[in-house]
Amino acid sequence: MDLRLLVAYDGTNFSGYQIQPDQRTVQGTLEAALERITQHQVRIRAAGRTDAGVHALGQVVSIPFESAEGLDPELLMRAMPSLLPSDVAVLDAQAGPEGFDARRSAQWRSYAYLLWAAQAPNPLYRRFAQWTADRVGTHDFSSFGRLRDDQTPLRRVIEATAVMDGPFIRIRITGESFLHQMVRSLVGTALEVATGRRPISWMREVLEARDRAAAGPVAAPHGLALTDVGYRDVDWPRRDPVAWPWSDRVVCRAEGTTFNRECA
Repeated sequence: MDLRLLVAYDGTNFSGYQIQPDQRTVQGTLEAALERITQHQVRIRAAGRTDAGVHALGQVVSIPFESAEGLDPELLMRAMPSLLPSDVAVLDAQAGPEGFDARRSAQWRSYAYLLWAAQAPNPLYRRFAQWTADRVGTHDFSSFGRLRDDQTPLRRVIEATAVMDGPFIRIRITGESFLHQMVRSLVGTALEVATGRRPISWMREVLEARDRAAAGPVAAPHGLALTDVGYRDVDWPRRDPVAWPWSDRVVCRAEGTTFNRECA
């Protein structure tokens, strides 16, 4: 049987997801742990190949039939915590449909970029949010949040929103697929507008230029997290909702109930 895994990781000390020679990567770490269980080579495929320093709350990984021999989902869930380092975890393991491919079968992917907008940085959030001391207004992000699907011929953006949830600003972008560093480029360009260094109209000009040199700087990787990947008719029964500050939802574990943040 094919298997699908739900994976979370702190990307700070990884050289990205994809395996590279002599580098610590998420793929390499996962495959090494799986091979200790199966005693044979295992090859996996992910929904998104995150860059160095980028995190994931809902990465999806598929293990094809030929590599999944000897991997029972329940056994895998019990074994992985002791085989993986503390900065990566398998949140769920399930049998997948025949031919399931985490990358090719995905309908959409959602990323969240966190900004810590305050006069001073906060060391507790330094791994997961980009600090900006510049004054940022939510109205400036509105043009960024209403990106049209037809503004690029290469990728389809389904939804883009920016929410001031002080001191966090949460930028969420959902699309069918993304170009390399596309989300971070969008965030960096939007910040040029939001901080007043560029006019609101500049965002449209950059998109219509279809030239990477026309855009703003690429935002730092540590503020970005892959939060969700959507598939047709797929359920993750063990999965908790993505919690604040990456989401508008916060989980109250003591009662096992999920509330909207304003009701928590």
